[in-house]
Amino acid sequence: MNRTEEMMRVLSKLDIEDQLEFLKSRGCLRQTADLLKREGREEEAAKLMKQHGFALEAANLTAIKEFRASCLLAAARAGVTRCSESDLVDLEVILREALELCEQTEQKSGIAEAEFLQGALKGDFRKLSSAYCQFLSLNHSAGAVEALFALSRCSSAPSQKVLFMATRGLMALLSLVRGLKKAATNAEKDMVKSCFAYFGIVPTGDSCQVSQNEAEPILKFLLDKPSLKERKTKGDFSVSTEEVKSALKQHLLSRLCSIAHELLKKHYPAICTKYIAGLKCEDKTCEDYHKPLLRHEAKTIFECKMHLVAINGLLLEATRAFPKELSNQCKSSDDILTADKYASCKALLEMFFPNHFHLRILSENPKACKEILEFSNVVSKPCRAVLKEYITFKFKNKDTAARRESTDLWLSAMQVFILSSGYPEEFEKLLFKEEEDYNRELNFALSKAKTSPKRKGQGGKAKGIEGRHGMLLPDKNAENAGRTHLCFIRLLENSLEQFYVHKNPENCKRFFFRFMNVLVKKCTRYLTPSIGNTVMLLEFQYILCCAVLMRLSKNITLCFPKSYIALIHYWEFLFRSKDHNRELKDTFSIIQEYRPKDPYVAVQNFRFHLCYLTEVLCGVNGKFNVLLDAFEDPDCVTSGEAERTVVLCLVMLLNADQVQNSKYRFLLSQHFPEIKAMLKSMRKDSPSKVPERLLRVVEQASDATHVREIASGLQELLAERDEEHLVDCRWKWDSVYTQGHPPIRGILYEPINLDRFVTSLDRTEYTDELEKELERVHCLEDQKDPLEVIALSKQQKQEQKASAQRHLRRVFHFVSLCMKWKRKACSKAEPVAMEGEEFLSEIFKKADIDQTQCDLCGVRFTQSSENYFSRSENMEADTSEAVTPTEVGGEEKLHAEGDAVSVASEAYTDHRNTDEHRNNNAAYEYYADFFRRKIDPIIHDGLEVVEAITEKTYTRDHLAYKEGSNLCQRKIKENIKKISDAVGEIYERKAWAKGFVHDRDFENEVEDESMTFEELFYKKPSRKKGRCGK
Repeated sequence: MNRTEEMMRVLSKLDIEDQLEFLKSRGCLRQTADLLKREGREEEAAKLMKQHGFALEAANLTAIKEFRASCLLAAARAGVTRCSESDLVDLEVILREALELCEQTEQKSGIAEAEFLQGALKGDFRKLSSAYCQFLSLNHSAGAVEALFALSRCSSAPSQKVLFMATRGLMALLSLVRGLKKAATNAEKDMVKSCFAYFGIVPTGDSCQVSQNEAEPILKFLLDKPSLKERKTKGDFSVSTEEVKSALKQHLLSRLCSIAHELLKKHYPAICTKYIAGLKCEDKTCEDYHKPLLRHEAKTIFECKMHLVAINGLLLEATRAFPKELSNQCKSSDDILTADKYASCKALLEMFFPNHFHLRILSENPKACKEILEFSNVVSKPCRAVLKEYITFKFKNKDTAARRESTDLWLSAMQVFILSSGYPEEFEKLLFKEEEDYNRELNFALSKAKTSPKRKGQGGKAKGIEGRHGMLLPDKNAENAGRTHLCFIRLLENSLEQFYVHKNPENCKRFFFRFMNVLVKKCTRYLTPSIGNTVMLLEFQYILCCAVLMRLSKNITLCFPKSYIALIHYWEFLFRSKDHNRELKDTFSIIQEYRPKDPYVAVQNFRFHLCYLTEVLCGVNGKFNVLLDAFEDPDCVTSGEAERTVVLCLVMLLNADQVQNSKYRFLLSQHFPEIKAMLKSMRKDSPSKVPERLLRVVEQASDATHVREIASGLQELLAERDEEHLVDCRWKWDSVYTQGHPPIRGILYEPINLDRFVTSLDRTEYTDELEKELERVHCLEDQKDPLEVIALSKQQKQEQKASAQRHLRRVFHFVSLCMKWKRKACSKAEPVAMEGEEFLSEIFKKADIDQTQCDLCGVRFTQSSENYFSRSENMEADTSEAVTPTEVGGEEKLHAEGDAVSVASEAYTDHRNTDEHRNNNAAYEYYADFFRRKIDPIIHDGLEVVEAITEKTYTRDHLAYKEGSNLCQRKIKENIKKISDAVGEIYERKAWAKGFVHDRDFENEVEDESMTFEELFYKKPSRKKGRCGK
């Protein structure tokens, strides 16, 4: 007879419970399980084996399908990480059965995990992606992160599909990190709980039981801690909750760095920059498109750029979300961002606002704009957050003069705020700050000049102030001391506002004229925009004014590349009013409804403006010569800016006879011989930097004798670069619908008729008739100063804002009073939910309802990962329906644009009014009250007894006494654990009714256990006499 058999023989003389406690305390798990099995207590044996890491043995002992499934999953989870070829078949069988059991018992998280493990085992992209989506839908962030980690390393996974999936997973990861720091909402508490369960972590008060088999991914972070090196045991070990959370954060940071590294090292679809500029791509490894894009290809390219920006934003957010000490330990996140942390933002902006020609496929119609250019709900918030951060960073790193004068910087800010939905509000804030700073400095300088005897002769000028060229005075003749300078970019901003908000094409043109005049007349280093930005603005003004002229002069036909018509839809998509209170009008409707007081004068005004645009392009006003400057810098040639400028010039030339006169035809053609010489010289020095098609069209324009030759050469260029064509355009507006024929409203275009271009390009023939006709108009333009209008508008907006803020404060005060009244009313109506009444023990699992989910019914209203950037720090739980309310300070803040949040709020309100919720709430209150009155005091007394025995044991050395005391302690703890498990099961199943339908049985069970408790408890005073409870 060996020692084990002898021990069991001796123990057999004891009570069964005493035998079990003795065996458990000595770690004799198999003997304990055998004993329980002989007693017909297989389920207890199964729980014991599972608790100590023997998942397969536990699965074989239990008859409960749900528990067997969880055991099989635990075994598979531990086996996948160290699976050999021989184990592969067994694991597949285990997972197959686990999946079947989970499906039978409707365990959604179990189904997701089984599919994930199957996918991880075989590298199956379909299984992994299915599991990933299920985890996300269940708010199971830990599972989603692990699935995304496997997906990022899956060789069979299409790179762009993984990229599109990754954003939500990384948002879930950061939500989990924040939840581990402080779980403020029901959804976050549930997410943290599922994370603990996934890694085999069981919270027990301030500490956690960690399974070495199931928690393998985080063990290296736990066991490296000096305080844990001595605690290594074969089964579970106890760790403080803070140490567990720290290890989980380290694991999540490691996963984040790994996923980001895998995502960012892969290649995603793009269009070759050399191809689009007309250069030969000699890189044989280049995987980008070398052909005109189809719509679905353009959509994929933009989606990839958007998701890369979103991931960039999430990585930057991670540097703030994780504790600094962890970030310092893991340098990978810094390494990913060090080169240029805003590179992806720049790449996205270059796609939206390129230097080269506008890709017509992006905005052939409003539907295409929405389909290709609009941010999806998934990437929207992280994209917008990082774009705003980028422009803030950009402004912070520019000197004062650049912030006040740089046209390119302000255009960049405008573009960023348009994409991040911060236009015009955020843009206005930035403008207001720069204007306020400048005016403060100016006033200080002026007051100093007045008091200084040396400076009195200089009058009111303060030439030393940086950025003065970009600040304009609305009324130069005003002598009032309170005059305010405005930033020059307000002229462009208001030009666009006049058209898209006020629907006034005349003012749009007038404000733009004033804006462009500032740049042309002053022509300083910062005020002069890049060639790409200048041509972008000129293109838009040209096509818009031509559209107005076609509307006012019905008999003219103009020709444009199709991409110019696409520009109208593009600018409309970007600048169309986002104000839901305003009636939305498309560009063509605004033009159609434009009713000038004097149509003849309006036509002459718009014709003059087109002449002015030509003068700007061709450098009539001194140094500001866009056309020649585009060929001075070789980089403009290789970027496509020069080609874009030439195309605009040639389009203006083709339409000059219709909207200008022969003088402007001459202006537009006079520089081509010089440009031809410049290109040929550049080609000698750098043959690979001059596009063949650009040189060809310039030579044709230089040598042409008739306009038709220009049209033919331009048509050839357009077809080569983007399979594009010139089209003849005229205005048409069908007022009624004709059956079978969709109405034409706006610009009607048809294939170009080259035969209509019969004009000669004789340089000597031109008249000054248009100049004489428009002299009056020109003077009129100079006399009217739009800055005065802008200054007045700015003042009105500030007054309206101040008034709105006062009104909002009154509304908030009223709402606050209503909520206080509601709370008082609820506390009177529901005496069960007394504020000060807390549970004595920590066994009871509380449930309530908030804006994220209802714990009473198990219904979720939002997915926390999707609301990462808009979630309030303190979402207030609605505890008027909970037995144990916990007040959470602060007001709920809902993101203004968060459609998901408003939908969730509506779902929350609707759910509270359902019969199911009311019934569950009533059942929960009864159950919680029963637990507080009948069970909680007994558990509390039992814990006090355990503590008293511990204190007494320290003073006694007798072995028999210690064994008896330990046995009593373990019995009490075991009984408390049974109650705790029952409470947990009720919470998981939301079976509040069972908590009191069978309360008599439950109470009897507790009373049976309490007899043991009371016997020991009432003997506590006898400790003074040296006796102990048995």
